Amino acid sequence: MQNSNPDGPLADHPATEIQVVVVDPDDVVEAFERNRVEEDFRRTHVLRLVPPFEEEHRAEPYAQDGPKRYPPDRDPEPLHLVPATFVRNEAGVHPNETHLTAPSREEARATAREDYEGDVTEAVVDEYHEAALEEWQQELRNSFVDAIRIHFEDGTGEEIWTEARYEAAED
Repeated sequence: MQNSNPDGPLADHPATEIQVVVVDPDDVVEAFERNRVEEDFRRTHVLRLVPPFEEEHRAEPYAQDGPKRYPPDRDPEPLHLVPATFVRNEAGVHPNETHLTAPSREEARATAREDYEGDVTEAVVDEYHEAALEEWQQELRNSFVDAIRIHFEDGTGEEIWTEARYEAAED
C-alpha cells in the first residue's frame, strides 16, 4: 500500500520509499498516556520517522515542543505521527484520530460512587481509575490498524499510506 496517486504531486516524496512502518506497541500506548497527562499544552508526544527513509522504517517516540520546526536545509524533514495514526477510528474516517478516549478520574469517581452507593475514598477512585486505564490500553492495542497514513499534502489532498507492523523495539 502506498501513495494513493503514484503519478500525483507526492510521487517523488522521499516517504514513498517506506513500505512498512515498524512501531513498538508499548510506544504507541505510552505516547497516548503521555499526551493524556502532559501538563505543558505545547508538548505533544508523537512517533517520529527520521530520514533517510528506508523500505522498513522504525517509528521512535519523540516529544514535540510546539509546532514542528526544523532548519530550512533539512530536507526531507522527519515525519511526526500522532499515536492515533495507529488506531482504528470507529467514529469516522479521519486516519489520524480515534474515538478511544482515555478514562478520566471523574468518570472513575462517578462509577465508584454508583457501585458503592455514595461517598468513596480516593483509594477506591484510584483503583477504579487504574482498572479503567488498563481496559482502555487493551482496547487501544486491540484497535491497531494494518495500514497508516504517513504523509498528507494540504495543498493537494494527496496522501502517502503504508503498512504498519507492531513489534517490540530491541534494547
